Amino acid sequence: MRKIVIKSILAFCCFSLCFTSCGKEEIPYFDSQYNAVRFNATNEYDRETHTLKGNYSFLENPFDEYGEYELPLILVGNVSSEDRIVNYEINKEETTAPQNSYEITAALIPANSLKGTIKIKVFNTEEIQNGASYQLYIRLKESSTLGLGPEEYITATLNWNNNIIAPPATGRYLWMTYNSLIKSSLAPTSSSSKVYSSSALKAIVTALDWDDWDDMTAHPDLVQRPTYFTYKYLADYRLLMLDKSYEAYAAKLADYLEKYQKEHPDAPLVHNEGSLKGQMIEARTY
Repeated sequence: MRKIVIKSILAFCCFSLCFTSCGKEEIPYFDSQYNAVRFNATNEYDRETHTLKGNYSFLENPFDEYGEYELPLILVGNVSSEDRIVNYEINKEETTAPQNSYEITAALIPANSLKGTIKIKVFNTEEIQNGASYQLYIRLKESSTLGLGPEEYITATLNWNNNIIAPPATGRYLWMTYNSLIKSSLAPTSSSSKVYSSSALKAIVTALDWDDWDDMTAHPDLVQRPTYFTYKYLADYRLLMLDKSYEAYAAKLADYLEKYQKEHPDAPLVHNEGSLKGQMIEARTY
């Protein structure tokens, strides 16, 4: 009986050792050759398109010769004692910005850091001053020292113009407000940015006199929660849903658009971008 027990124990130990050994072989380990770079998923990261969407406007500094913007990078792996240059390419098919309208001044992960940037200088050209909007489309590339992170985080766009800056990509309740006011095929409560156009946002801001929604004290009659007052040009949908005030705002926007179109029959307000580009801007009806 004692021999049987000893044999059973030995068999169990051998099985455990074998299992542990196999398990160790399956555990992935880090190797420096797998250092990689990706864009950081900040508030500007659009999960619908898997793109980091930067925006810059000369609206509040119209006389500046240029502006500067930084696309944030993240290192996947170990830091280095030396700066590491980040490779990238410009997608010429998607890019609308002329070559002389921007300058990429740096693209690197600094020494001893897990974060880096692609620094871009954008110029306030005559076309921008006259209403043009430029887009720069960037895609990260492998280098001798840095591979690429997940596919979802290696593309970015930077738009600059003289327009109102769009809400952040993660501003779900801001996009719901936009879609509750602008007529489209989307549901009024959609948080998608697919039908967004800066011309429609400008119409909303002009018609409703909205330019202080980042100031809690400007709206004392509404719920005083700081998280509801983060963007200047659109109200947070949670402030409008309880009393359905979005319906009244949509009606006011409709009146403004109707009046404008009658006064400017040869130059109506149309969407200047997005899936509704070229179509007349219309307010949603309830």
